[in-house]
Amino acid sequence: MELRHLRYFVAVAEELSFARAGARLKIAPPPLHVQIRNLEREIGTPLFERVGRGIRLTEPGRILLDQARLTLAQAQRSIALARQASEGEIGNLSIGYIPSAEFQLFPRIIPAFRKAFPQVHLSFHSMKGGTQIDALRRDEIDVGLLWLPVPAEGFDAEQVLEDPLIVALPAEHRLAAKSSVSIKELAGEPLILASRTLAPETFYQFDQLFQRAGAVMNVAYELDNSLSILNFVAMGFGCSIVPEYARALRQDGIVYRRLRPAMTRKLGIVKKKGRGGIAKLFVRFTLDNLGSVAAPAGA
Repeated sequence: MELRHLRYFVAVAEELSFARAGARLKIAPPPLHVQIRNLEREIGTPLFERVGRGIRLTEPGRILLDQARLTLAQAQRSIALARQASEGEIGNLSIGYIPSAEFQLFPRIIPAFRKAFPQVHLSFHSMKGGTQIDALRRDEIDVGLLWLPVPAEGFDAEQVLEDPLIVALPAEHRLAAKSSVSIKELAGEPLILASRTLAPETFYQFDQLFQRAGAVMNVAYELDNSLSILNFVAMGFGCSIVPEYARALRQDGIVYRRLRPAMTRKLGIVKKKGRGGIAKLFVRFTLDNLGSVAAPAGA
């Protein structure tokens, strides 16, 4: 039995006329008669009986009508769900992210995305950039939010935010009275930075910045997360260069000053090249809602 046989049967049962059902289905009455007879033969019982010049449902026919309507409705729902899944409007989305994305991007995107696509289940995985790239390659996450650049081969990457870097100083530090702090002024100061194993690209950028300024980068501590870095600064262990969003963490005992020369990092949204469905939908939704400028992978 095929779905079309049920559609033919429902049309005849609702119209109680092969002529009207044929017009509705755009099928001539004789072939429609043949299809209904084949269905009755397959089921093993008559579905209609003649009454004068008309027809009416038999008891098995009435029971089949109720079930056929349910079956056809479920089939339509299944097709609609499959189409929604192909467009990314239903299913599961696994997102890798770094702390900057959590603080700066998520509040602007995630609530709106959940409202627009309530049937998409989101899962979140905090991981460093290199780990995200490996996870994307292995299809362990669908989308990554990490610092650019990323390897150009195999990935689609778009810039979503520029993240200014600022100087975090103990409140009583000699440089705290300034409105901005230069790299040369940080020369020799004990620095508290994110671990080079967790953020090698950022650590390299800092090193290059100091070298260009002819300054010495005196790294006193390498820590695993932003909160630990700010806590050590507040305790007077040294200074740090941190993302702008650190201001929102409201750590007592710290002042923040502009960095000279200005330095920014580019936060990107990355997916495996050619990945469609929910991943593609989320990337497009993010870019549309932020109005961001694209940055090619590997840029």
